[in-house]
Amino acid sequence: MRYGKGVKAMGFEWLNSRIADETMELVFVFNRQGDILFANKTAANKLEYEKDELVKCNMSWIFRQDFLDPGDFIKNRLEEKKESAMYRKNSSCFSADVRIFPGDKDDTYVLLAEDITGWKDMNTRIRKLKKEEEANLRERNEFTANITHELRTPVNGIKGHAMELLDKVEDEEQRKTLDIILYCCENMLAIINNILDYAKLETGKFTIEEKEFDFYKMMDRVIATHSAEINKKELRFGVNVDERIPQFVIGDELRLVQILNNLLSNAIKFTMIGFVDVVVSRTMQVNDEVEIFFMVRDSGIGISPKEQNKLFRSFNQADASITRRFGGTGLGLVITKQLVELMQGRIQLESEKGKGSTFSFSVKLRTNQNVEERNNAVYESWENFTKEDHEREEENFLRFGENANREEIKKRMDKLVLSIELGAWDKAEMLASTIKELAKNGDDEMKRKILRMEMVIRKSDYEKSMDRYEDVKKAFTERMGEL
Repeated sequence: MRYGKGVKAMGFEWLNSRIADETMELVFVFNRQGDILFANKTAANKLEYEKDELVKCNMSWIFRQDFLDPGDFIKNRLEEKKESAMYRKNSSCFSADVRIFPGDKDDTYVLLAEDITGWKDMNTRIRKLKKEEEANLRERNEFTANITHELRTPVNGIKGHAMELLDKVEDEEQRKTLDIILYCCENMLAIINNILDYAKLETGKFTIEEKEFDFYKMMDRVIATHSAEINKKELRFGVNVDERIPQFVIGDELRLVQILNNLLSNAIKFTMIGFVDVVVSRTMQVNDEVEIFFMVRDSGIGISPKEQNKLFRSFNQADASITRRFGGTGLGLVITKQLVELMQGRIQLESEKGKGSTFSFSVKLRTNQNVEERNNAVYESWENFTKEDHEREEENFLRFGENANREEIKKRMDKLVLSIELGAWDKAEMLASTIKELAKNGDDEMKRKILRMEMVIRKSDYEKSMDRYEDVKKAFTERMGEL
């Protein structure tokens, strides 16, 4: 071929190979005047020329906007990629990234061009979709904020009327119904507040306040908030706070309480038997900045490694059955994580399915106090206290027929019958669930009897509950001896 002999004479033998024709890039060889000496098959196809026809063209026909001054055109693209418009035979054009390299002979150049029309179109669509997504997100969050405010008003109204009636009503059944209404209102308000907080965090409207507060009083209030529920579930509650933490610190007390309440509520909710522990320590203090480390540990249901990956994602709980069994929106830990990060900290989880969970996080606060250095008793007591002793004790509790298990079941059975006789059905239901957990390694017949007892207790039927209780007690006596 005529142009093939020309490029071979100039030392561009590789351009005659199949590689040059099949490459995705448009390949040209041209001289300083712009005369095209070689064009590959890709270039001819893209520009809608015959190959022989394209070789007779000048680069100014292809680069109509940029090849006004050949010297500038070459200089600006010499071994540096630059976007240019390339014109087809029918005068339509497309965008391409163009690079030029010196040829093997003086006054010759190799031009490589890549069609970027698809890439540019894709980027345009991505930008458009991103803008639409941002607009949808703003609209969604505005709607969420408005609807949660609207929902809060009727819920508060129902709660207020129920509280007024509770002071006037003497009938025990009616009071029980009002208690359920109040409990539902509190749950609904908690869900509404979580959704509202999440919407604020998503839109970046959430701010951390900086105010001085008494750290130890804050911890006392947090512990007092959860003590009743812990006592109701017969859990052991350990609290250990480092004395090196300054009494007065500067930060967002409300949000720190929210983080602790979320973690403690989860620990209590998912723990039927055993313990919930809280450890707080000062890990660092530089000038007026103090880093405080918190650990919340429980002996609850635990979380598998696979489920842990879902835990800090919006509207997710580790297991779908958890939502059905325990309720919740799945937003609590998402909000907790974002609040911790807003307070310059990070949250971590250590857990194993069936063996409890440990959530730990750190936050940075400020203080005007200089605290006297003392030996840190927290870590010493935590290491001595905890893992081995607690796990060994829990294993004994849960190993059906062991002395610790026998004693625990006897204690819960005594409290169960007292709760039934007093009509404390919520407490009785909780105790029945605990007994079922303590006997989960027993035989199937015993487990069926306990389940039937639990179902009757839920219906608040005194006579049937006592009958079922006697059946369960008899089964335990036959299986483990006198309770």
